[in-house]
Amino acid sequence: MTPLRIGARASLMSLAQSAPILANLAPTPMLLQPFFGAGGDREENRAPLEEDGVFSKEIEAALLAGDIDVAVHCLKDTPTHDTPGLTMAAYLRRDDIRDCLVARDPELRLDTLPIGAVVGTASVRRTAALRAYRPDLEVVPLRGPVYDRLQALHQHDVDAVVVASCSMERLGLRHRIGERINPEIICPPLGAAIIALQTREDDMDTRKRISKLHDQETEVEAEAERVVLRQMGGFCNAPLAGYCATNHSGRAATYTVRARTFSPDGNAAIDARCTGKDATKTALAVCQRLTDLGARGLAKMPPAESSE
Repeated sequence: MTPLRIGARASLMSLAQSAPILANLAPTPMLLQPFFGAGGDREENRAPLEEDGVFSKEIEAALLAGDIDVAVHCLKDTPTHDTPGLTMAAYLRRDDIRDCLVARDPELRLDTLPIGAVVGTASVRRTAALRAYRPDLEVVPLRGPVYDRLQALHQHDVDAVVVASCSMERLGLRHRIGERINPEIICPPLGAAIIALQTREDDMDTRKRISKLHDQETEVEAEAERVVLRQMGGFCNAPLAGYCATNHSGRAATYTVRARTFSPDGNAAIDARCTGKDATKTALAVCQRLTDLGARGLAKMPPAESSE
């Protein structure tokens, strides 16, 4: 059998989340190809987080060229629109969508951080939420791999950092999590905690080989969240957050979609949520509600796309 060529970013995080994929695809023969030049991963001349798809462009180019068969992505880092010729062929079961607090003093929580404590994050979303919830904290830019951000704690550059819970878990650092933060306080990014496997659209053989990794419930949530991103003009570090949650009650599932836009300074925010039987229609309803409430002006978002 021809080996399945799998491409992933060369970051420690990406390789850590790729390892279970390789294990679950066994005994299929595989080759893992790490990519070192992804814009968001470079040590120097990093691409700005304001660019859509900054972490995925190089891997997608290799996939289109036929150099690899599967690309491993964090869904929240992928382009808002599917790249022509490529498709998200499988979604792994979603992990914890919450952000978490890691403090130098492991006993501290977000509510108990002292006034003036320095919290590090480069995320517009987290910065706005922290300033709204704890305006007495000093929020400073802190970017880089999770281990580098944790090192800033040991160097006393910051008192705490806010990172994704799933990132800590995938790196084997669950024990360092001080608090998993309620999504009502820090709303997660759309596409949070989802690993997506991308293939060429016409490569049915590869799609079949990875199909056993696919989780249907995660797919429904992921596609609903991508609808919000497309309608509201969002991307990885845009002033937009939200999630789709599956509600299991009775015979048929329902879906709650929440979306939140905010001013980058955290002084204003607009929140909307709807529940319905169809996740995509519910996502569109949330976008309409946000628009009616003036979200586009608040976050300086483009006009809505056609839903057709």
